Order: sequence, then C-alpha cells, then structure tokens
Amino acid sequence: MEKTNLIYVYLIIAFVLSNIPFLHSLIKGNARVSRVIHAIGMSVALANTMVHESSHGLMAFLTGGRIRGITLSADTSGLAETTSNSRIARILVSYAGYTGSSLVAVGLFYLLFLGEYAWIIYFFVILSAINWLFWVRNMYGFLWLTSFIGIMVFFLFKDFGILLMHISIFLSCMVLVQSIISAFVILKLSITNRKDAGDTTNLAKFTYIPALFWGLLFFVQSIIAAYFITRQYIFF
Repeated sequence: MEKTNLIYVYLIIAFVLSNIPFLHSLIKGNARVSRVIHAIGMSVALANTMVHESSHGLMAFLTGGRIRGITLSADTSGLAETTSNSRIARILVSYAGYTGSSLVAVGLFYLLFLGEYAWIIYFFVILSAINWLFWVRNMYGFLWLTSFIGIMVFFLFKDFGILLMHISIFLSCMVLVQSIISAFVILKLSITNRKDAGDTTNLAKFTYIPALFWGLLFFVQSIIAAYFITRQYIFF
C-alpha cells in the first residue's frame, strides 16, 4: 500500500484507539471489543504523554531548573515535577508540554516524508531510555517504558523493514492525533474548570492571562501543526 494511504489508515486507527466518545458509542454493544480498544489505545497514547512530559522536563533543564521526576499513568495522564529559578522559566516550562507534542508531531512526519522510519523508532527508544534512567519513578511508568523499549529494540535489531515502516507511521499518527485531542481537552477544561486545568492554570497563575487564552493557544497550535503536516508531508 502507498505510504500516503497508510498514513490515512493509521490516522483513522489512531482516532479509534483514542477513545473518542462517539466511537465508543458505536461499539457499546460489544463490551469485549470496547475493552480491547480501550486497553490498546491507553497503552499507545502514553507515547504522546511521554513526549508531553519530557518537553516540560527538557525546558526545565534548558532554563537552569531541575526535573524532580515524571509520572506516567495507566489512564494516559502524566505529571512532570520540576523546579525553576524564575517566573520566566516557570512560564516556559508550563508552555512547553503541548507545544512540544505538536512540534514533535511535525518532526516525526518530516522523517516519514524522508522515509527515515528507523530514525523515528530511534527517537522513541532514546527518549524512553532517558525517561527510564533519569526521570520516571512510578511503577506503572517504569514497566510501560521497559516493555515499550523492549518492543522497539526488538524490531530494530530484527530489521523488519516493512514492519518498521508500519510502526513508525502508527506512532507518528498517534502522537499527532493525541496532540490535537489533548489540546482540545485542556481547552475544554480551561472553560469548565479553569482552577484545575493543568498547564493553562499554571500559565494563568504565572502570567495573569486567563486560562482560556492558553487553552485556545494550545488548541490552535495543534491545528496549525496538523495543517502544516497535511500540506507539507501528506498532500505532497
């Protein structure tokens, strides 16, 4: 199958596995299928959570702060505990999560465009290894990283060319889809529960700009990234 068509297929699969409510309602009559989709979706979506939380951690490091630890949870939520030395640094660290996911999605599709499938897997292996060695300390996150690294390294060393292509496209599509969905969720939270809306609440506290502004910014960024990817690397 042509690469562009594979991207379409895996984008659809990524949406299905992302547990969008209306898709869940379509299969509510089959509890087993729903549970399988839920379990697979949660597990794979953690790749984007890792990217998101690692972006916080990297920005903390770049601004002279410290990464105290990262938590990756079974429900795909995550938490990066960082310390920063200034308000500007705290703003940059809070801003980095959703922005990092969108930028990584662009980078992954650029590598797909070049046909550098193995480098996409290398990226995830290296990022996972950094998290495993230095940042993640909760048991579920540790076990997920161990299994994820093991699976990726197995496929790299076995050199399954066609399978590497499928895996790299799938992971890239999942990061893109999750970056949009998570940005939409935080936008919704910034409207309905602005005092407990994650990064947007922190940014509102540090900048005195309402959480809704940051929620809109994150969502618009994700849409712009998706549009750029579509124009540059899919419809090329």
